[in-house]
Amino acid sequence: MPGQLSKNLVNKPIQVKQKSLNKWFQWLIQWVRQIFIKNDTTEKPLIILERTYSNDGLTLLLSVDRDAPGAVATWYFIHKNSPNHNLLITVDNLAAIRLALRKNRPKQGTLSNLELSLLQKDKVTRTHRFSVQWIIELQSSRKVFTLIGTWDADLQGNSFDANTSAITIFRFMVREALNLKPIPGVQWRARMVEYPWAESLEHYAHAVLGERHNCHIKKIDLKAMREIKHQTEGNRTDNKQYKQM
Repeated sequence: MPGQLSKNLVNKPIQVKQKSLNKWFQWLIQWVRQIFIKNDTTEKPLIILERTYSNDGLTLLLSVDRDAPGAVATWYFIHKNSPNHNLLITVDNLAAIRLALRKNRPKQGTLSNLELSLLQKDKVTRTHRFSVQWIIELQSSRKVFTLIGTWDADLQGNSFDANTSAITIFRFMVREALNLKPIPGVQWRARMVEYPWAESLEHYAHAVLGERHNCHIKKIDLKAMREIKHQTEGNRTDNKQYKQM
């Protein structure tokens, strides 16, 4: 299991205004709607690239294709005992997002809020954004979207291809999450919420990019974009707690 985070890992979320992340968030929500909302007029099929089952056979991990600017990799967890709570992990290339925004910017136009948020103000390079979130189906068959966390990190180091190294790191990471040993009395959903995503990322980044690599992990503060904290225990669900799809 990963050890303690390095001193350079910043746990305090970056305070970013809601508008600065709206476009990236809209791209993500748009893809989720197209794939998972049956009544959506732009519904698309879920393209599965790889299937992996957990050692106990209770959890299915899907590597899926995601058509969105900057998309690098996407994983989808389905647990036998929590069929209405599915976990989505997305990885995006920040440089590709900036390029897509620049292409859509009018000539002589100013930088958008999202572009400004992607500028490296602290003079370190972060190459990727990864996000962990639930897609939850309510009793009414409506699906809602709630975030666990979103982080930016340098997943390239001295490697030639930033996306290749990022995918390698996350393949290790999601397989560890897939095969967590059960804890008596603790639900799978709670395990996923409490899983040390940033710490695990740094651990496997060191394995892929070298022990001296610094990921410069920053947690993005997305509280302004979610209505309330996630709920992981019990059967009662308040619709107002989630971002409705």
